Amino acid sequence: MTQDDLTPKTERRSLTDRQVRRIANARSVTIGLAITFLALAFVGAIVIRIADEQDFPTFGLAVWWALQTVTTVGYGDIVPTTDLGRAVGGVVMVMGVSFIAFVTAGVTSTVIRRERSGAEDAERAQRERDLQSIGHSLAEIGRGISDLERRLGGIESRLDT
Repeated sequence: MTQDDLTPKTERRSLTDRQVRRIANARSVTIGLAITFLALAFVGAIVIRIADEQDFPTFGLAVWWALQTVTTVGYGDIVPTTDLGRAVGGVVMVMGVSFIAFVTAGVTSTVIRRERSGAEDAERAQRERDLQSIGHSLAEIGRGISDLERRLGGIESRLDT
């Protein structure tokens, strides 16, 4: 078995390893973001329940409001009416919008990075093909020169006689 026989398997294994790492990394990031988002809503629910017991008599109601607020859905069926409750609502809204912007920026950055990486891989592959083509052309030129030298040697030997 030659080195050329081993290279494609190694490259395939490396590509597979990278793909598995990307999937595992994307899954863990997605789970981490979802947990963080839920934690923000849960903390918002706890704070609003403590800060505005009048408008949020149950923890379930506070969680529902916090999920609406942190996701920027805001149905309006439950709203804080006290100044402290509105302040907490404002903080939860800003955190929700900021978090969504952060996630959007992260996804956009990842997509752009992958596209650049794909373009660089394509360029690298094209350069490799070009170099191989040049190598083949140089080999043909070398064979042509050798053939010419052989022919010229034959002509010179006939002229000498």
